[in-house]
Amino acid sequence: MKSQSRPLVLTAISLFAIPAVLHAQAPAPVKPKAVEPAKPATPAAKPAPATPPAAAPAKAPATAEDGVTLKSRQSTVYGLLIMEIGQGKLAGQAQQMNCTATQKGSDAAVLKFNQSVGKQMDDALNEVHKFMEVRHNGWPKGYVIEMSFEDRYVPKDGPSAACACALLVDSLFTGVPLTDKTAVTGDITATGLVQPVGGVPDKLRAAAAKGCTVACIPVKNGRSMADHALLKGPRPLTSIQIFFAEKFEDAQKVASSPRDPGVDKAIAEFAEVARVLNAQANPGAAVKHPKVIEKLRSVLKNAPNHLSAKILLDMAEGKGAKALSAAGSLEAINSEAEALVVGLRSGASPDKLGKDKVADAVMRLNNIRPRLDKRTYAYADSILDFGRAFRQYTTGDAPETRTEAVKALEDLQMKSARVGAEWEKLRGDQALMETVMDQ
Repeated sequence: MKSQSRPLVLTAISLFAIPAVLHAQAPAPVKPKAVEPAKPATPAAKPAPATPPAAAPAKAPATAEDGVTLKSRQSTVYGLLIMEIGQGKLAGQAQQMNCTATQKGSDAAVLKFNQSVGKQMDDALNEVHKFMEVRHNGWPKGYVIEMSFEDRYVPKDGPSAACACALLVDSLFTGVPLTDKTAVTGDITATGLVQPVGGVPDKLRAAAAKGCTVACIPVKNGRSMADHALLKGPRPLTSIQIFFAEKFEDAQKVASSPRDPGVDKAIAEFAEVARVLNAQANPGAAVKHPKVIEKLRSVLKNAPNHLSAKILLDMAEGKGAKALSAAGSLEAINSEAEALVVGLRSGASPDKLGKDKVADAVMRLNNIRPRLDKRTYAYADSILDFGRAFRQYTTGDAPETRTEAVKALEDLQMKSARVGAEWEKLRGDQALMETVMDQ
């Protein structure tokens, strides 16, 4: 069965659907399969302005006689995905993507995946096809152009690979190869705009673990990395150099070989900053050193879309966000309170949730609470309240009478119901939900 994607920013929605009676068993683990969270839809009340594609000077549509063909037959780049690992848990994944063109007949070239993918991924590839045809004033004939991931046997879905696919196809048209160890994520429109996707911090962590040194993400996902740095400090920004892309050309400058000279110089300068910060026990303090600040400014002068440098410079100059975004707050609550979410789903059974896991989840959620968007306080507090009650119910002294036992269970159920009620309040806050969707 093909997997369905969902926005990571709203994974907390599972909380609001929890049954009030807490005897339901936790769902059995499912077989891992790669899925992609769909990009948040922009609210209808605030449509994004249309932006014309950056294209070559207009000319008549090309035909076979015009010589629209491919200058290369293969290209590779790293694409970033999300893997579902069971019970609603997700993990980032970096996979090498390959694009291969084989010559077959004289019909218009076919662009497709050579493995099982879902409808969203197919639809995203169709946008890539349209963008490439406009960008190159025609479409070649006589080829079958196939996309594949290094793991070809696990179904995949979602729009996150679209920008990577566009880079791969463009490389075939131009003959310009893509750089090694560069990872890309983002949806793309037929006009070449790079659109936001979900799970970016997890994807970047996976890219760094795979040995990628440079990554490019959608510009609208920049705030999610600022949120991540607020919680985790500078290290996620120095483990891999992160650029943002507003349009296809931004990603192309980062991923093509040779790279844009400004990008190349920025990468070399930031590598020096990363070496210094990674050698410090307290990189958050070291980033404020005048020489580090000077170097970060130089990086941004050469590559204004160097996101790692931008966020670090904001931190150094005290301009960084002091609280998480609305979307980041919901993601952080759901992530830090993961064990409590399991408790909400599994019921009051001690073998489903250990004392240490509950205590750790309560501590972690307490620690991030001051950094949450204030509008999410009540929701976080309801989960904390349930966690404390659940821990007492499952690990405290046993009730001495049946009446006390019934009362304790009713209190636990009431606190579970409050979590759902607080989530419903958030979901009903139109201004908040519009903000979340836009982030």
